Amino acid sequence: MSTSKTPGQVDRVKKYDTVVSSGQSALRALLTLNGGATIAFLTFIGHLSDTGALSSESSHLFVAALKMFIYGTFLGVLAYGTIFLTNCLSSIEHPKWAKPADVASYAMFVITVLLGFTSIGCFLAASRHAVEGLQTATKLVPT
Repeated sequence: MSTSKTPGQVDRVKKYDTVVSSGQSALRALLTLNGGATIAFLTFIGHLSDTGALSSESSHLFVAALKMFIYGTFLGVLAYGTIFLTNCLSSIEHPKWAKPADVASYAMFVITVLLGFTSIGCFLAASRHAVEGLQTATKLVPT
């Protein structure tokens, strides 16, 4: 069995390392996005509360947005856990378990990707609620 590569071919391990590092970078970005938005949004809500600009109607929208930012952060952390499990399962090398380990590793990979996209969805939904709350609080745009 020859291990020589053609000039355009990339080593399988290098491809795997690239996928893992790219995935971890994407998850880190999702955590930063949702976590940073949560902190900034808490500060913003505190300022509105101090100035008396927070109405009952806008506070419901702001709380809904805050919940979605927090859910997005949690899903990002959960995705970090599943990427760890994916890596653990992909490193199992046992003759009798080869196929189940591959299937489990692939399943965990799919779960990780779904959690990442759900985290993005939470950020988008939270942003929508935040904009609606801001419109209500400031009366900039009629609701």
